[in-house]
Amino acid sequence: MTSDRPSSLPQSWSLATICPVLLLALLLLGCFSRSFVTISDPFPPAPHPPMGLKILYAFGPHISDALIRKEADAMLANGMRQAGYEYVNVSDGWQGSRDAQGVLHPNAGFPDMVALGKYIHSRGFKYGIYTSMGSGTCSDYAGSLGHEEQDARMFLDWDVDLVTYDACRLPSIPPVALEGLAYKNARAIRPNEKHPVVFNIIVLASPWQWAPAMAMNMWRIAPDALDNYQNMLQIADIDAPLAPFTSKVGWNDPDMLQVGHTGMTSEEYRTHMTLWAMLAAPLVASTDLLKISPTDLDILTNPDAIAIDQDPLVQQATRVVQGDVDVWLKALSKGWAIAVVNRTDQPVQYEISPSQLGIDPFEAREAWTKQTVALPYTAAIPAHGCVLLRTL
Repeated sequence: MTSDRPSSLPQSWSLATICPVLLLALLLLGCFSRSFVTISDPFPPAPHPPMGLKILYAFGPHISDALIRKEADAMLANGMRQAGYEYVNVSDGWQGSRDAQGVLHPNAGFPDMVALGKYIHSRGFKYGIYTSMGSGTCSDYAGSLGHEEQDARMFLDWDVDLVTYDACRLPSIPPVALEGLAYKNARAIRPNEKHPVVFNIIVLASPWQWAPAMAMNMWRIAPDALDNYQNMLQIADIDAPLAPFTSKVGWNDPDMLQVGHTGMTSEEYRTHMTLWAMLAAPLVASTDLLKISPTDLDILTNPDAIAIDQDPLVQQATRVVQGDVDVWLKALSKGWAIAVVNRTDQPVQYEISPSQLGIDPFEAREAWTKQTVALPYTAAIPAHGCVLLRTL
């Protein structure tokens, strides 16, 4: 592979051009040489995966204070808040520019971030914010690199309840240097908390291996989700071996729910919701709630799927059968959840046998048909569809 960078600096480069590059290099070298000490969380979050809304996949960076308020109101009016969705997350696109003191100001679409937070809280929600560990965000807004402590204190002054740290606008650096940047942000925010703050990190450098020791709560395990069936299965495949890293205050994050868009059928979206629930994933919707269909809303608010995701035991399912038909088994605080996913393009008949799963027979409720069945049970599963059972 050849580099597109010049072999020497152009003569026209000035100190003003070179200094930021040198600063970044020094920061990364400092991170590379850092020895990490376990960080404690003074206010651990509630012991279940977060649920909420982030409209990134519906609007990209084209967001505003007014739009966030409308979406929050819609989440309250349509029953999502009552179903458990509690975080309203402001995604990339709120940032303006930094002043001479380095303070990051919001852009014109967000006149008052404190007032926005108060509105979100007044509606019974929690307030989430987004930044990047790099010099810029994925949409080229200002990032937090070099301003970690300053931005962390600002977010806490805004009374945020969740902070997402992305890893955009960073050069190619060794994993330990990336871990160092994450550590720097964790050290900036954790000691200054006044209430629980969920720490969400989007870093594809095996974060499940080091994020828990940095008191982080959500870590992305795969690239950005796409609104198609095969991508959704690929993400579930990546997450399958990571069950041991899930805890009551730390969750593998397979990215946001695509339910409410148009890239999958309703059957496929049910499978999507089923897998995320079995994976004990954060359930973060990323659609326009002002336009969501009743069918998609029913999928997002299915009480059995949500109960499986939010079960107090907080265990991620284990895939016990893999093939054209996958079978997932999840221990619950009271019984079991079983998901059977038909990955093929044809309907199948599949016998769910407790003896093959190593569990006792039981009566179950099927989440999507709301039928009561007794195991063993032979299910008719449509193409790309699923069965989701939960102990009665």
